[in-house]
Amino acid sequence: MYLMRDFKETDLSSLELIYHDAVMEQGRRGYSDAQVSLWASFPYLYPTDFRTLVQTGYTRVMAFYQIPVAFATLYPDDHLALLYVLAGHAGRGLAGRLCDDIEQESARRGVARLRTDASLLSRPVFEQRGYRLIDQHLVVRADQQFTRFVMEKALPLQTV
Repeated sequence: MYLMRDFKETDLSSLELIYHDAVMEQGRRGYSDAQVSLWASFPYLYPTDFRTLVQTGYTRVMAFYQIPVAFATLYPDDHLALLYVLAGHAGRGLAGRLCDDIEQESARRGVARLRTDASLLSRPVFEQRGYRLIDQHLVVRADQQFTRFVMEKALPLQTV
């Protein structure tokens, strides 16, 4: 049984593993082994950055019998910064449920347009959710090049 909940400090190591596993298992569909290895290592190479992002942002966790299997982070209020699902739980609508929650929270905070930086793999998922491409950047990390797709979605106006 899947249950969505707020991030707890005790989730941090699980979220690092989810991030790593998601990239390692699914990243090879669009990236080289060297790119995948570098991308997957972000929580371990930059633990302070990862921890700060997850703790500072609005982070929601999807748990399966209380064990974290997916998460999403909104930071700042107009940016879906992280969205990762453990490979063994992919394809079950968890990312969509997390996106729904993040989009609602962002709108509740008064944001008219939510942005995200999509990968080659996540771009089609975001396009299906109504995000549109507004820009793309070539990012270089440790001699590896990644194309980042800047995407945006208009959010419904919240009435008070």
